[in-house]
Amino acid sequence: MPKEVTYDVVELYDVVIAWQAGQYVQVGIETHGGQPVVQMLGAGESEPKRLEELAEFTGLWGTFDREAINRLIRNLRRARDQAYGRDE
Repeated sequence: MPKEVTYDVVELYDVVIAWQAGQYVQVGIETHGGQPVVQMLGAGESEPKRLEELAEFTGLWGTFDREAINRLIRNLRRARDQAYGRDE
């Protein structure tokens, strides 16, 4: 399974793209170096949660079809061009 990794500017997160020919394409955001992220469940409640109620994970993944990938590419290009200007 091929896999490409792009690091963010401060190296906190990695954007990972993995695929299997003729089957799927997955896009994920993982913590740089696989460090776990701990998230409080029930955020916004007044009482702190017990340790057992904390969610620990290292990333989130989604599986995309061809149409969704094309839309993602268009959106990334538009965001890049508006943020940094068009490529020459």
